[in-house]
Amino acid sequence: MDNNYIPTAFDEKIQSKDLNILKTALPYMNGARQKGIITLIKSLELRNSLELINSDDSSLSIMSAENPMENTLNMLNDIRQFCNEREQEHIDLLVNLFSMFSTYETMFS
Repeated sequence: MDNNYIPTAFDEKIQSKDLNILKTALPYMNGARQKGIITLIKSLELRNSLELINSDDSSLSIMSAENPMENTLNMLNDIRQFCNEREQEHIDLLVNLFSMFSTYETMFS
């Protein structure tokens, strides 16, 4: 497991103080109790996810319809933080390619 856990925007939306307390207490419980609490935690996360789906909350959406290329670059840069060094190099290559195409399109359109 990665010791440098960084919650995503989605994680922040479905997590709560209560869930974090349960997750923190989990290693201190015996095996039988852990199984029940794990099930409870995942059920609560699913419930929160379904509530998010059914709400009119668009706070997860940072997409800009005006510039899909910018959205792609921002998404790749956000994903990059979860990648190992080799994967980051691949993302950097993609970002550079997209930037190059964007510059080319700007210059010759």
